[in-house]
Amino acid sequence: MNRHLTAGGIMLLFLLFLTFIGPLFPIIDNDRTIAGARYTDNGFEVAPFPPSAETPLGSDREGRDVLSLLVDGAQETLYIILSIVAIRFILAALLGIGGYYSKSIRGVLSLWSQLFSFMPSIFFVIFFAGLPFVMFSENRYLWLIFIIAAVEVGRTAELIKTSMDESAKKAYFEAGIVTGCSNWTLFKYYFWPELRLTALTNFINDLGKTLFLIAQLTLVGVFFQNEFWSVRGGTVTTENGSYIWPALLEDIHQDVFTAEWVILSTVGMITFTMLTFYLLSNGIRRYYQEKYHQSN
Repeated sequence: MNRHLTAGGIMLLFLLFLTFIGPLFPIIDNDRTIAGARYTDNGFEVAPFPPSAETPLGSDREGRDVLSLLVDGAQETLYIILSIVAIRFILAALLGIGGYYSKSIRGVLSLWSQLFSFMPSIFFVIFFAGLPFVMFSENRYLWLIFIIAAVEVGRTAELIKTSMDESAKKAYFEAGIVTGCSNWTLFKYYFWPELRLTALTNFINDLGKTLFLIAQLTLVGVFFQNEFWSVRGGTVTTENGSYIWPALLEDIHQDVFTAEWVILSTVGMITFTMLTFYLLSNGIRRYYQEKYHQSN
């Protein structure tokens, strides 16, 4: 029994249920109602409110229900990470597959890999996100999606090219060349069976890694949507304008002492999602490996 695939599949179903069916439940406040204060049996309370029957996961500093924010932000969160990883793999496929056949593209791939490999991805994202034309752009949302996707393209393209290089070293590939197969036939029947497993498992794995990277960016004040506010003294402060899960960690330095339920709920949801993709990726790899061994 493939326990990883079974557990990952069940967790994915729960995640999809929470994302698309969850907002329909009456307990979920899709309007993100702000309640700075409320009266209870114990008297007058000011947000953030601790977990209770009314707010099972408590509220944030603006009095918004954390459970509702997590459910309501699930779609946006999944759409963002899917968009980032999809763009990354499309570009990586062009570079990786093209790099196997073309020396010029191979040079571009080598340059791209070296350019973004000497420091962690987060530093490059912070640098490009802080450029004025990105910081103040009306399309900052799209800019950040492309930037996060681009910095890992070289690594992903190298995985694709390496998979093709390994397949080309096997005896059955030489047999295909001897029989006069075209490049398309070679790719379809000799490269693709191995390449699809590499691409699929790494695609799913990258979904979790991308979510973790976005959470890290939030901790250092890099948001997908910026809202600028004037404060006393003539200075301007930047606040998050997005409702993705990591956005709830915006005030983590204060919440860790006064509203730890916000952090625990958000980190728990992010960890659950990352674990889901990890189990799915490993489960799919094991499934194909077992299937391959049985066929032999």
